[in-house]
Amino acid sequence: MWVRLFLGHPLYWVCQVCGWGSVWMISQLHVLIDPARAAVPHFHSTLHLLGLACFSHLYRVFIKLNHWRSLDWRHLLPRGVVMAFVIAVAHALWFNVMLSGLAGTTAAEAVPPGHLVFLAISSFLLIAAWSGIYFGYHFQVDYQKIQVNQLRLEVALREAEHRALSAQINPHFLFNSLNTLRSLIDENPEKAREAVTELARLFRASLKTTRRNLITLREELETVHSYLSLEQSRFESRLVVHGDIPEAAMEATLPPFLLQTLIENAIKYGVGPQPQAEISYRAHLDAQGLTLQVTNPGQVRAQSPRDSVNGIGLENSRLRLQLLFGPRASLNLTSLRNNSVLAEALIPQLKIAA
Repeated sequence: MWVRLFLGHPLYWVCQVCGWGSVWMISQLHVLIDPARAAVPHFHSTLHLLGLACFSHLYRVFIKLNHWRSLDWRHLLPRGVVMAFVIAVAHALWFNVMLSGLAGTTAAEAVPPGHLVFLAISSFLLIAAWSGIYFGYHFQVDYQKIQVNQLRLEVALREAEHRALSAQINPHFLFNSLNTLRSLIDENPEKAREAVTELARLFRASLKTTRRNLITLREELETVHSYLSLEQSRFESRLVVHGDIPEAAMEATLPPFLLQTLIENAIKYGVGPQPQAEISYRAHLDAQGLTLQVTNPGQVRAQSPRDSVNGIGLENSRLRLQLLFGPRASLNLTSLRNNSVLAEALIPQLKIAA
């Protein structure tokens, strides 16, 4: 710990060498360009900047020991100004003592008072600039860490909310399936036995996808086909279903039960008392994503359970899409002119999340 404290990270030393080395090069160029500075030995400027590099490193150790990086700027600014002044004065005195020792003279003779004051001012400005860069860099790094942690927290909350919505959909789906089976037991016991087989297939297909955020459309269709077989056993000739899913869209991804929920709602509100109802579902994959369309007879009622914010099926599907994809995804109901309702969902394409 103490070794790391005093030595620092390799990147820190790269910045130290590059920063103070750049200042040294600028000072040497000034000596070459300005004849008035030619009287100042190159050794003096080198010793001056070498001392500032050492003092800035000790300042860094002081900062870490006193936890100044945890201070906000209102408390840090006055402390930084005072510390830059103290370091500037200490460095000027150190520089004077070093030159007097090397030249074999007294400290008063080594550096003229006027030059000593100029040296202290330049040291103050350089240490102040060093402090600004040092604290600015670490404030930026800390800010980025906070942003990353907030994003991770948001993702965790979204994931928890998504799983809670999925947990609501599964019992809802089971309840509706059992209601279908119960009606078949009263109407046709033979078909009820066939429906039990379809129900087993349905749950087998759903168990494969229940713990995943996204599945392929091919996997979703396994659930859809089992569900439709169950419903057609119930409604027989009253229910006519048309599907149009191109092979190119089979590997597109979507949340589990999304298409099944759209078809379930279409059957629930589209069959009704009619002698026959046609339900159709389609898929289309383009640059915007996967588009699912389900059409059924009827009209969108403003306060119907199908369009209510308190409904489980479609409203949960909307929320799941928003949690997974944000505003890029959508799920809308539209009344068409031919006395039918179109449910349309747009799902942007991401990699499959296991």
